[in-house]
Amino acid sequence: MANFNAAGSQSLSEGQPLVPELSDQASDDPHDYPVEDTHSDFAKFTPIREPSSPQHQRKHVKIKRRPVHVPTNAGAVNADGTSLSPIIPSPLRIRKTKPSLQLTVPAAMKQVRLLIASLGNPPPYHTTRHSAGHIIVKNLVQSLQLPTLTKNKALGNGLVSSGAEAGRSEYTLWQSTSMMNVSGAGVMKAWKQFSAFHNEIDTVTGLVILHDELESHLGAVKLRHGESSPKGHNGIKSVQSSLKSAGLLNAMSDRFIKIGIGIGRPISRARDDVSAWVLGQVTQVERVKLEAAAESVLATIQSEIAKLENS
Repeated sequence: MANFNAAGSQSLSEGQPLVPELSDQASDDPHDYPVEDTHSDFAKFTPIREPSSPQHQRKHVKIKRRPVHVPTNAGAVNADGTSLSPIIPSPLRIRKTKPSLQLTVPAAMKQVRLLIASLGNPPPYHTTRHSAGHIIVKNLVQSLQLPTLTKNKALGNGLVSSGAEAGRSEYTLWQSTSMMNVSGAGVMKAWKQFSAFHNEIDTVTGLVILHDELESHLGAVKLRHGESSPKGHNGIKSVQSSLKSAGLLNAMSDRFIKIGIGIGRPISRARDDVSAWVLGQVTQVERVKLEAAAESVLATIQSEIAKLENS
């Protein structure tokens, strides 16, 4: 049994364990419950946790990542002595774009203005074979329903029929009033004035020479461009010489158009016989054929206009 000292405290005898005595009756005092010795090596106190409120569980999504390959240098060696082959990246895939529909806008056609000049001789030789160009130009005036040929100083000293007055601005008909062999100066002057008047950036001008062609049969139409051999025709020789002296011929190129109308030639090639032939009056039969040739001449001119529009 325990011994009590004078102060009333219980003393423990030697060898008695430090264990409190428990009452058989339950105590109402909460402080009367046994207290665990926290200093004991055998006693472990585990606290009791209150249950926490349920929380929303997050779903973990695994993200697949592509491995990153680091290319090695050519000739590199592993630790075991084996060589490392370089990692060659796969070629890039280029997505082909679908071709888009593109509307091509045709280039605007240029305006064409032609000075159509006839070579020949003045009266009384204006109805001879050598003046076949004059016969054709007068027929064109009628076919195109243009004004009558009249004197107009705006284009040198020739006779002029302006298509602009009849709604045919592409045609300006001009008849030389000079002798055939010296007609170049008048043509050159008229051409310079004509070109200066039609100098718009979207306009193309051209010079058409209508002349007789001795080496072609009656009514045949022959087309030439630019500077070429006059083949003994003194009128063509004069025109080309005047244009060349003025520095205009080379720049004209295909815009210098020569249309020859065949008048045939005599059997004899003697100079006097040839001269008498070209200066002879056109017969009625020949006139019909020459006037019929005017249709072919007009078709040739219209074909040249179409070419110049797209030049």
